[in-house]
Amino acid sequence: MNKQEINKNKVQVLTDRMDVGTREFNEFQAILLNKSKERSNEQKKKIELMALKFKMEDYLSSKDKHSKLVGDFLKAYLNTFEIRQNKFAHYIGIRPSNLTKLIKGERSLNHELALVFGTIFRNDPMLWLDIQDKNKLYELSKIKRKKIKKYSLDDLINNVAN
Repeated sequence: MNKQEINKNKVQVLTDRMDVGTREFNEFQAILLNKSKERSNEQKKKIELMALKFKMEDYLSSKDKHSKLVGDFLKAYLNTFEIRQNKFAHYIGIRPSNLTKLIKGERSLNHELALVFGTIFRNDPMLWLDIQDKNKLYELSKIKRKKIKKYSLDDLINNVAN
């Protein structure tokens, strides 16, 4: 097979529909595996960091009604890079019990820790705070739904005009 045929096959593999278990799928999987073996450890780390960041961004943009705690994402980072919670807590200068509470959602993330997480994991600290805020707003809206429903712009305008 010449170089032109190989390149044509690669393009087809990336654009044509394929089913799991087919020859085309297996060829595509082999291409991906070979490419991944060629990556340096630094490249692999960058890919893992991007994947986790995308999961966080995806959660923020989703209409999902199930909360994912900041701690869930932090655990994913720690697990991905095989960092023990105890070691991480000591590294960032907090007690392990406080880190455990943060991971379980029993303690809120503060702005300083958001900056630390953003620096360590190479993402925007606001991402961490936005996840926490999304969850808090969702929980409050469930609890205060009836009370909040009574408010409207039309009602406000009509009451102010009278």
